[in-house]
Amino acid sequence: MEMMKALVGLLVVLVATMAMAQDVPFSDKDLESEDSMWSLYERWRSAYTVSLDLADKGKKFETFKKNARYINDFNKKENTTYELGLNKFADMTMEEFTSMYTGFKVDAATIAAAEAAAALAPEPEEELLDVVPASWDWRQHGAVTAVRNQRPCGCCWAFTTVGAVEGAHAIATGQLLTLSEQQVLDCSGAGDCIGGYPDRAIDFVAKQGITQAVNYPAYLGIQQTCRTNPNNPVVKVDGVGTVPYSSEAALKNRVSKQPVSVGVSASESYVLYKGGVYAGPCNTSLNHAVLAVGYGTTAEGVDYWIVKNSWGASWGEGGYMRMKRGVGKEGLCGIAMFGSYPFKRGVSVSTHTHSSSFQEEADTSTSTSRDDDATTVASI
Repeated sequence: MEMMKALVGLLVVLVATMAMAQDVPFSDKDLESEDSMWSLYERWRSAYTVSLDLADKGKKFETFKKNARYINDFNKKENTTYELGLNKFADMTMEEFTSMYTGFKVDAATIAAAEAAAALAPEPEEELLDVVPASWDWRQHGAVTAVRNQRPCGCCWAFTTVGAVEGAHAIATGQLLTLSEQQVLDCSGAGDCIGGYPDRAIDFVAKQGITQAVNYPAYLGIQQTCRTNPNNPVVKVDGVGTVPYSSEAALKNRVSKQPVSVGVSASESYVLYKGGVYAGPCNTSLNHAVLAVGYGTTAEGVDYWIVKNSWGASWGEGGYMRMKRGVGKEGLCGIAMFGSYPFKRGVSVSTHTHSSSFQEEADTSTSTSRDDDATTVASI
């Protein structure tokens, strides 16, 4: 039975990995002239649900041309570990994109405290590793729900929070539940569609709890009035923990125990990522929140993080990205700078033997997956 559960989890991972980006293929011929570029743009538009308002179509076309050339030039480079593609964001400028699809925030006091602690008492990285597996993927161990889509609302902070709580709850109880991002967006006070703070959102879950998506109005991509029903069962955690500042070793140690909310810097190449091990370019000006669910090494010896995004399953590798690991203390795109996670006192979060069943859920247009098998939730 346990072997069957593990095989189900592995199958889900393989399907997600094989479901590469739903990008529109093109060649040099498509970029030869204005007419061929326009034909490519129309083909791209037909592949995605885009606005029918043609008022800014010309402006969008100019951005699309720039991105198509950038993708084409990048993919011709030798010795790269990843590919870019004409995905659903290909006609957006970075300014447009970051205003709608990112939103990670960390306050100045947290930054100052983290930097001071790291300077005064730096942890020897070899002491942080404990005894952890060389590779680990929480998707294979029943602690990760389906990829969701935040849509044009900068509440990535709510999605990464919910993913971290779902993982902690599953590891502690063996029960994988789909929880409500809309409730966190509406009720936590940790942010809005312009951005927010994952650590504050996790603290909200510790104090107030969070219910299943099926028990709260569907996710709409806009912040609304809090509508919590006191009769709905909730999941709670005991508090929020933080990963030691700027330490990939510390992040690896924590991710081996549970999924971790992390901030990253989403650059142009990050947004247009198709598949492979992403290696930049990017900086450490954090603007987006994702969920680190594992780590591994390719057959060629490239170490990577596995991150779950909230831009839908058509982006990247089935909604996931592999990011190069082992590039320095801050990590690629600052992934190791500010990590937060929910914890529960008295419960060992991960013994690396947990193997509860994984329930695959569909990524729908409402982006609210329902876990119909679980109708009650106990506080953890």
